[in-house]
Amino acid sequence: MSGILLLLTAGSAMGFYKAYELKRRMQEIIMLQNAFRFLETEIYHTRSPVPLALETVACGQPKAICSFFYKVCYAMESECIPLYQAWETALEQLKASSCLREDELNAVCSFGRSLGVGDAAEQLKYFQLLQHRLQHALEQAENNYTQKARIWQYIGICISMATVLLLY
Repeated sequence: MSGILLLLTAGSAMGFYKAYELKRRMQEIIMLQNAFRFLETEIYHTRSPVPLALETVACGQPKAICSFFYKVCYAMESECIPLYQAWETALEQLKASSCLREDELNAVCSFGRSLGVGDAAEQLKYFQLLQHRLQHALEQAENNYTQKARIWQYIGICISMATVLLLY
């Protein structure tokens, strides 16, 4: 009996976890949008240098996003690594610790290559492009969640029930 409950619980938990990942992806995209809006304000409106702006933005962000901005800032200031290299290194670590997909990561990566290049008006265009790409990714993530979250939950339950029936 306890084996049956264990199988049902494990299968259901896997399905619910997959649905949770879909929801978490949406939340992380929203966090990125907010962080980059704040970074835009710091760079474009207050004219803060990039390392200082990154450090300021990192202070008010959730853990994964905060860590990303701190790592970029630290690598630039302490290790004297160019911005784009520090950005890509921190982005690899963000990729490993988040539910973000290639679309969002590529948008952030290409933005990192243009950060600090050009005048303020050009920077504003890059920020707007990034926000547009993240908004598009958010819409896709929302559609993905509404279409697949329940399916993953049911699949987890059904697979665990089928396994129980086959084994017992």
